[in-house]
Amino acid sequence: MKSKLIIASLFIAILTSCSHSSNDEVDLSDGIPTIYMPLKINNYWKYNVASTFNGTVNPSKDSLFISNDTLINSITYKKMKSYSQDPSGPSTGFYSSIVHNNSVRIDGSRLKLTGVVNLPTLISEPITLNLSDFTIFKENSTAGIELSSVSGDFTRTIQTYLLNFNYTFKSVSDENLTSYTTNGHTYTDVKKTKLVLNLTVTYPTVISGIATNLVVLPTQDVIVSTQYYAKNIGVIYNNTTIEYALNPAAVSTLSFPPNVPTNGNFTQQESVTSYHLN
Repeated sequence: MKSKLIIASLFIAILTSCSHSSNDEVDLSDGIPTIYMPLKINNYWKYNVASTFNGTVNPSKDSLFISNDTLINSITYKKMKSYSQDPSGPSTGFYSSIVHNNSVRIDGSRLKLTGVVNLPTLISEPITLNLSDFTIFKENSTAGIELSSVSGDFTRTIQTYLLNFNYTFKSVSDENLTSYTTNGHTYTDVKKTKLVLNLTVTYPTVISGIATNLVVLPTQDVIVSTQYYAKNIGVIYNNTTIEYALNPAAVSTLSFPPNVPTNGNFTQQESVTSYHLN
């Protein structure tokens, strides 16, 4: 349906016109390698995954491991792999999925990711972003500091509608915890980082003879995912929310059929069950 293609395009169109930037903090300890994500070949982490959509909880299990070294621009990275344990297949958890088949390295106090990131959506195919040394964690960062981002704006014709897109995908440092308990085990020295996709979509049109930008998707965080890193262990817990809410006035003006979902909500928790570190 035309309307479904419009909603899907809110996510798929993010593939184009990406730019990369980082807001670096000046800290004397930046050069000290972080110990919050041990990166050695054959290290692995196993997770229980609970995904909730429309009130239904779907459990699964993921396994994440470091498979090998890889060189990118003469710099050594660790290649990450993940799969679903039950049954064996593609991983289902947000965290395991975004690092799967990508390259990660420690650069001082930062953990940096290079590769293709597929961000899940509620309605259509995942968003695909090409990231280069995107900081996903910084050990000595202050809560609320942006670590890396990709952002941009562009226009695209979807069916008969010319839509304007403005987006930002960013990583933001979060609070430090003395301890955190997940899956019945308490971990100490825990640091949190958020991954956030923020999106605004407008439709330039003429209403009653007046040129206006109709807001189809008001500015909102479509994806918020929080990783909990434990000292010397890695990610022990991840909480993800994927949601959107269309502007009811735009839905009415553009004559969306009544069966088109104007909002949606998906939540997911990933809790480490076991790990092996070399």
